[in-house]
Amino acid sequence: MPRRLTTTGGLAGLASVLIVLLYAAYIGRRLGDPGVLGGVAVLLAVAALAVAAWFAVVSARVRGQVRRVARHRPGTPLVVGRPTTALTAEARRLRAGTRGLPPDCPDREHVVYALLTDRVELWVRGDDAPRWWVTLPASVATGSTRFGGSTVDTLTVRDATAGLELVPTSTAARAWPSRAHRTAAVEQMLTHLSR
Repeated sequence: MPRRLTTTGGLAGLASVLIVLLYAAYIGRRLGDPGVLGGVAVLLAVAALAVAAWFAVVSARVRGQVRRVARHRPGTPLVVGRPTTALTAEARRLRAGTRGLPPDCPDREHVVYALLTDRVELWVRGDDAPRWWVTLPASVATGSTRFGGSTVDTLTVRDATAGLELVPTSTAARAWPSRAHRTAAVEQMLTHLSR
């Protein structure tokens, strides 16, 4: 069963491949013409530069978001995560604002969780204060959700007044975490929440 392309990156990649294939079919009949191979090389170089630039922009945005939270919460452990529609629903319930949460955010948007001794705070990109928080100790439920083509672990934390669906992805401000980074982030969150 084919996987759906649900991310902007996946759609951009598909469009790039289709353009290259159409161009290849067009020039396949003209390989004897001068400059055709040079044109193909330029096209491939431009596509590679565009992808590299996109990766760099998203990575810089995540590092900037973590630095911003670190300025407000120096010395506090910070975990990068992904926003979910459950966060959007909770933001509406709390009247906390939904800017930066699905569906209003780009596919590669990130949030930061600040792990204080008495609470877990949700920081959305551009905010100068936490959007909301859950006071500890709080009930914790584990689960999973899908992002693009992969399934990731979730932790739902709830106190008497608010809840957070946490999707921890990295403890090292990574925009493109590996499975090991995601696992380490979930373990750090569980350790913090079980105190």
